[in-house]
Amino acid sequence: MATVNVMPSFTTGRIEVWNGTKDGEEAYLDSSTNETNLNPKTVMNVEIYDLRTLSPQPEINENGFEFMPHPTSLSTEQLLNNTTNEGKAYIRQNYWPEIADLVQGKTGATKVIPWHFSVRKQTLGYHPDEVFFMKTGISQPSATMHIDNSHDTAIDHMIRELGEETAQELIKSHKRWAIINIWRPVGTFVQRWPLLVVDHSKVDFTFEKNTGRVYRRQDSKYYKSHDNFLKWEDGYVLRYVSNMKPEEVLMFKDYDSRRDKVRGTPHGAFQDDNTANDAPARNSIEVRVFAFFDDED
Repeated sequence: MATVNVMPSFTTGRIEVWNGTKDGEEAYLDSSTNETNLNPKTVMNVEIYDLRTLSPQPEINENGFEFMPHPTSLSTEQLLNNTTNEGKAYIRQNYWPEIADLVQGKTGATKVIPWHFSVRKQTLGYHPDEVFFMKTGISQPSATMHIDNSHDTAIDHMIRELGEETAQELIKSHKRWAIINIWRPVGTFVQRWPLLVVDHSKVDFTFEKNTGRVYRRQDSKYYKSHDNFLKWEDGYVLRYVSNMKPEEVLMFKDYDSRRDKVRGTPHGAFQDDNTANDAPARNSIEVRVFAFFDDED
């Protein structure tokens, strides 16, 4: 009789979450000195459930995240060439339109404006936080569970990128708007530091209760005033995509202007217990877009 290979529905690993401050005061990180009043993060051993085996599949409009196949016309070299002005321009001119079309088709948005991308190139042999403090300038997988934007930083982004007049006109002329992140592995399938999203539908989740703000000091190059670290609750369900390929993307909400909807999807990279010792470094690209809607759903 032939052997049937059954795909496991989950893996195990470690995540890192908010653990308060040493002095009970507002959290900060000084990028010039590496000084911070944050306590060491809480490291948790958890189960992370595979989106590939989930039925029905979550949808971006209903659940705040969605996994899908989406090949790109750009090569590995083109997607990873973010260190030159020419390379950055090529990504904006050629990759951004692909992403805008995808988001519009999946969400029903009437207008989609890409505005930011990040290329992450993991440095083997180091924890991502170590590389951050080494100031190499090479973006690493984000090892802390977090939500990208509060309302304050979301509107700040739009005003900075589009100008206050245009931003206010777009908000006024649409019923709601969102920031959506589209994340893709680059080069090979993910074997180290996979990305997970946090399904908090079984928790009475509020931004104020479930995140801790960490303000940046003396970091003029950072694109927002503060980060939002996730506070752990036992009702969270962690989800990832096993062996995620460069021909696939994970789309999730960074922010939604509707207060009765998922305002942001917590996410971050985790250390998978099943990662092989000789697994290659993780490379990825993510694009953030503004999406505007003429409906309230």
